[in-house]
Amino acid sequence: MSLFPFLSGVARRLLPLLAAVGVQGCAASFLWVKPERPAAEIPQAAREEARWYRLSEDDDDSCLCIYLPPETAVRPVPAAVIFPGGSYSVLALEKEGGNYARFLNRHGVAGIVVKYPLGSLFGHYRRHPAMLEAARRAIRLTRYYAPQLGIDPHRIGVMGSSAGGHLAGLAATGSDPGDPEAADPVERVSARPDFAVLCYPVVTMAGEAAHRRSREALLGDDPAPELLHELSIEERITPDSPPMFAWLTLEDKTVDPENGRLLAAALERNRVPHRVIFYEHGPHGMGLLSESEAEQYPETARWPLEMLDFLRERGMLTGEGAEP
Repeated sequence: MSLFPFLSGVARRLLPLLAAVGVQGCAASFLWVKPERPAAEIPQAAREEARWYRLSEDDDDSCLCIYLPPETAVRPVPAAVIFPGGSYSVLALEKEGGNYARFLNRHGVAGIVVKYPLGSLFGHYRRHPAMLEAARRAIRLTRYYAPQLGIDPHRIGVMGSSAGGHLAGLAATGSDPGDPEAADPVERVSARPDFAVLCYPVVTMAGEAAHRRSREALLGDDPAPELLHELSIEERITPDSPPMFAWLTLEDKTVDPENGRLLAAALERNRVPHRVIFYEHGPHGMGLLSESEAEQYPETARWPLEMLDFLRERGMLTGEGAEP
């Protein structure tokens, strides 16, 4: 029996899901960022024109999209490398990617949205460390090309939601200063973020609070116990970790709020500058709340302003030059 009718039926059933979460691929027309390419040749992205770039020539699936603030923003601007959520199985590229980037642009911050490998059909069943390698590569590319993009290389952070928050947390913890001997000049650049923003993040990979779907997509069905601890954000935080802002809701039925408690305790224990906010109301995965959601959850709707205040206090938004 041919598999084609079966696969076609699966595809038809999946299309509405893909459209809902904003899953996209790296089309052949996307631009390449080649290691040997002179930095001065990278195109300057226009205000309303977001461009996609592959992370490397040997990966046809992973890419990033550059959103730059308007010309009124004082250069060089800070930047956030953004990892959308989706349980490491799909990507909410628009809701937790493009929407965030445009919001940041209005406040003088560049947004770099990353389409990273997934542990599902849409990501060709990639497993750790493919996701973290893609995240670090995106940070390095942003820092390497910062002068051409008008970005401050010393104010590049990460931002992620749900499983994307876990990936942002992985990138923000663990040392990765770059390899000075690497043939690829991009790989010589540090992948350490200067700040981290985690939205309703998956934090732990171990214990009852772990989000099992994210863990299985990241690590497979039977991961080694030591790997679960190695990839639990609360166990990776050190006094050298960058400042972190995180928020979640106590009504979250998808990712146990205990993840936030573990994160807050680890940050406090290691004396890392941080702000972890537990809002009382709201479901998982709200992103930037819609107008109706903001009316229903007015306290939770303040999280973007709380985030900006935190970044401003940490010196990441000096020279902010867009909308109030």
